[in-house]
Amino acid sequence: MAVGSAGMAQGPSSSSSQYSANLQFGTQQSANILVDIRSASGEDLLTFCPTKSYQSLVFSSPELTAGTYNVYVGGSSTGTTLNGLYHDGTYIEGTNYGSFTLS
Repeated sequence: MAVGSAGMAQGPSSSSSQYSANLQFGTQQSANILVDIRSASGEDLLTFCPTKSYQSLVFSSPELTAGTYNVYVGGSSTGTTLNGLYHDGTYIEGTNYGSFTLS
C-alpha cells in the first residue's frame, strides 16, 4: 500500500505472483480522510487513512483476485489502526469514488 503524487506511482512488476491495483484519482485527495477498497461482494480489502494528500494509490495483496472492486473516500471505521491501516472493524461507507476490474 502506497499513496503519492500522480506522476510518481510505480506498481509491482508484471511478473509479480499477486494482483495489484494502481489507481489514479482525478483530483488531489486530502490527508486524514479514509480510503476503502471493497470487493463487489462487499468484502473490505483495504481501509486506510493517509497522512498526506495524494493523487495515486498503489495496492497489492494476495486477497486481490480477478473481479470488480469499488473505491470509497471518506466514511469512518470502527476498527483499530496501525500506521494508517484499519483492521478488525466495520467500514461505514463514504462516497463511492468509482470502481476497477482486475482480470
